[in-house]
Amino acid sequence: MGALVEVVAEKTGYPAEMLEPGMDLEADLGIDSIKRVQIMGALQDRFPVSGDVDPERLGELRTLGDVAGFLASAASPAAPASAPAPVTSGPTADAPLVVTYPAADGVGRTFAAIRELPVAFTVVGAYADQRTALVIDDGSTLTQPLAAALRADGWRVEVVALPDGIATSVEADSVRSLRTWEADELARVVTAGRLDLVVQMAAAAGQDWADAARRLAHTVLVAKQTQPALKAAAAAGGRAAFVAVTQLDGASGYRGGGTGSALLGGVSGLVKTLAIETPEIFARTVDFAPGMDAPTVAARFLGEIKDLATGIADVAHDADGRRTVVPSAEAPATHVTAVPEISTRDLLVVTGGARGITADCLQALVTARPAGLLLLGRSEVSADPGWALGLEGAALKGTIAKRIAATGEKPTPRGVEAVYREITGSREIQANLTRLRATGATVEYVTVDITDAEAVNRSLAPYAARVTGVVHGAGVLADRLIADKTQEEIAKVLGTKIVGLGNVLDALRGAAALRHLIFFSSVAGFFGNRGQSDYAVANEALNRLAVRLKQELPSARVTSVNWGAWDGGMVTDDLRRMFASRGVELVPVETGAGIFAEQFTAARGHDTVIVAGPLKPLSAPPADGTAPRPASLLVDRTLADIAAETVLADHAIDGKPVLPATAALGALINTAETATGKPVTEVSRFKVFKGVVLDGDSNGNGNGNGSGSSNADANGSGNGTGTSGRAQGAGRLRLFMEPGQGAGPGSVDVLASAVDDAGRSRPAYGGVLGTDPADGGPADRPDLVRAAGAADRTDAAHLYRDGTLFHGPTLRGIRGVLAADERLLLLVARLGDTRPARGAYHGRFHSPVLADLMLQSALVWVRRFRNRPCLPMEIARARYFAPLPADQEFLIAVENVVAGPAGITCSVTALDREGRVLQVMEGVSVVEDPQLEGKFGPAARTGAATVTV
Repeated sequence: MGALVEVVAEKTGYPAEMLEPGMDLEADLGIDSIKRVQIMGALQDRFPVSGDVDPERLGELRTLGDVAGFLASAASPAAPASAPAPVTSGPTADAPLVVTYPAADGVGRTFAAIRELPVAFTVVGAYADQRTALVIDDGSTLTQPLAAALRADGWRVEVVALPDGIATSVEADSVRSLRTWEADELARVVTAGRLDLVVQMAAAAGQDWADAARRLAHTVLVAKQTQPALKAAAAAGGRAAFVAVTQLDGASGYRGGGTGSALLGGVSGLVKTLAIETPEIFARTVDFAPGMDAPTVAARFLGEIKDLATGIADVAHDADGRRTVVPSAEAPATHVTAVPEISTRDLLVVTGGARGITADCLQALVTARPAGLLLLGRSEVSADPGWALGLEGAALKGTIAKRIAATGEKPTPRGVEAVYREITGSREIQANLTRLRATGATVEYVTVDITDAEAVNRSLAPYAARVTGVVHGAGVLADRLIADKTQEEIAKVLGTKIVGLGNVLDALRGAAALRHLIFFSSVAGFFGNRGQSDYAVANEALNRLAVRLKQELPSARVTSVNWGAWDGGMVTDDLRRMFASRGVELVPVETGAGIFAEQFTAARGHDTVIVAGPLKPLSAPPADGTAPRPASLLVDRTLADIAAETVLADHAIDGKPVLPATAALGALINTAETATGKPVTEVSRFKVFKGVVLDGDSNGNGNGNGSGSSNADANGSGNGTGTSGRAQGAGRLRLFMEPGQGAGPGSVDVLASAVDDAGRSRPAYGGVLGTDPADGGPADRPDLVRAAGAADRTDAAHLYRDGTLFHGPTLRGIRGVLAADERLLLLVARLGDTRPARGAYHGRFHSPVLADLMLQSALVWVRRFRNRPCLPMEIARARYFAPLPADQEFLIAVENVVAGPAGITCSVTALDREGRVLQVMEGVSVVEDPQLEGKFGPAARTGAATVTV
């Protein structure tokens, strides 16, 4: 212990005799998790300490005796050196603002965007047969239909109502009410019995800043309290889930409308962090648009909690569909209202702007455009006492300790630290004020605690009439795992980020129009971050708030900047090594400050939620990003999502729209990729047993083939001769998936059955899907490129008119014939990819629309050389090396044809114009059927426009 105390004394500046083994690192020494990492590197150099220890793990150690070989430093950083100012266009007041700054590898600007999602795929039997759900009732109108839906689905439902007189009329197996928001009462009310699902309602409307922060803080406590029971349920088998429900705008708050409190969208930060800290728990936030009817909300909620996809954190619903939030390189469509640039006449209120990274950002801004700054901070600013002049670090702390001892008191590390921070903080603020004023900007500093509403009102009253913008940079950290969070820490983190901002904006209400609102958010909220659940909640709340405010103030600049980790401030070499081990690039101060200043240019006036820095989470769940899965899965997929698509109307035989074989194969591939998180690179033994007709004809007289691109008869024998079967009435596919037998460690066996509304099922499709990485692909095919170059191209449009092919406009992609003999049919193809059902039938490499052109090519060969109509029924093997290009020409070659009495087998290769092989289908079996004669072509397509299931 003596040697360790020596290191602590050396690094903290405290006299060794002051340090005792029982001292609490946080309560007595004021050491946080980041400072613990800073000292760890030094200890590892001197002692045989092996392995890296995360800040969250160090946060579990309480005393000097606990840490042993892993002690942390309480040293405060010295005032930072001035960041180099970005090169700018100069501070001319009326010239357009131009900011240039050095680029940094992996660091840039990314935008939050909305991506449409397909319908959820339901895992059958996802939860235990005897299952319990806990619903945290916030008094919103959504609670009752969701609780009722759970009970109707076989759940035992326990409801806990939040306090403040919230009345609940929810029918449940048990209903309890909280009288207070205290953690102790929550622990008493939420027992440790079996728990399979927690539904955290965060859908109430009309909360003010303080109430929203209190509710959000309570969600973290709920997660803490219920986490052990959920983990136990997951360990016992089956799914355990934590699902938060909001009612913002049907787009997770990213449309900006709705009546619910935008701040409550911050619960998403908790959910994402929970998924990282406890990957065995299914975690999701589900947002419903206001006005959706209760039955629809209930049905979609049940779909979400049973969803096969476990890696999606945010899902939102409205009447039109389902969507999620994703990062995008492209900015969303901008508002039409112009946003003015910042000028020298503007006055910005800045929270937390006198210290740290925020001061560096302001330096870059006022160097480019010397706007007025009113900096708000808690620290007092005063001149150094005479005895402290010239002293820094350990020398300063030692002198402080001696002065305390001279008064007759025993100096303690915490007492020394308080004086030390007061002096060094004042120095840093004064240094920053000096360099900011040197740009010509008018800069004032006001000492105020922004969490004190009355104090903020008094402090801002003299300036409110002149204020035109707010930069909210203040924030505090209290890093711990959710299981270790305290109510006081959570309140402090959310109080600064949420309540503090609310107090500032409330104090400026009714003053001059605000034109510039910039919030310092964090990737900890956008992605979630281990150990920072409360910080993630606060920053996600800022993101949703920014969108809402932008909707209300379209002519204002409203931007929430989700910063990555900065390479400045308190980041030491040890922290740099930790981030490097996680593959996270740091944001150089000069680059980050330049990005901030650039946000005030005209071009960036409509940025609303951006990620500034590397597009990577600071921490992540296991490599596959999914919770553990059982050895086999049973998954239901609706067919309603594709039934009304144009591609189905364009894939009809004898007027009956049928599911293309490539769409059926896409359903298998898409489901396997969703379940495994890996791309399907190979398919073997794909067969159409009895396909699916989607015309709603209850009598059904299928054509009898059911095996090929058309799957004409869903109940026929597959040999082209049956006429009695049908697939009408099939409303969904039920897929049974299990690890492949003898087809490689990454293979999955899939059998898909068509299920009608009465629950009757029959086999429809099957295959073995490989998820091992592709082997690099076959050799290029320069021979085919030469053949294409030497050929005279003939137009292929007639193939869709003369009965060779039956496909409608969205599937007509065979554009030309280059070579045509029995050994080689070489075609030119080009087609746009329509992505039916929002991509639900696509794979990473597979497109059901473009792949259908490969099967169409086999039909062309049979018509040309055997003059018979036919349909494909089987693919022995398909290999994927790259996606087929959408709306670009590529070549398709039909080769290796083996003719039989009732059809052929062949290989079909798709390649680009340079001869690079993209995809290969081998052993494509095509069955000839004379009964199909006359059922291809435009006349046979009459009546195919109405498609039902």
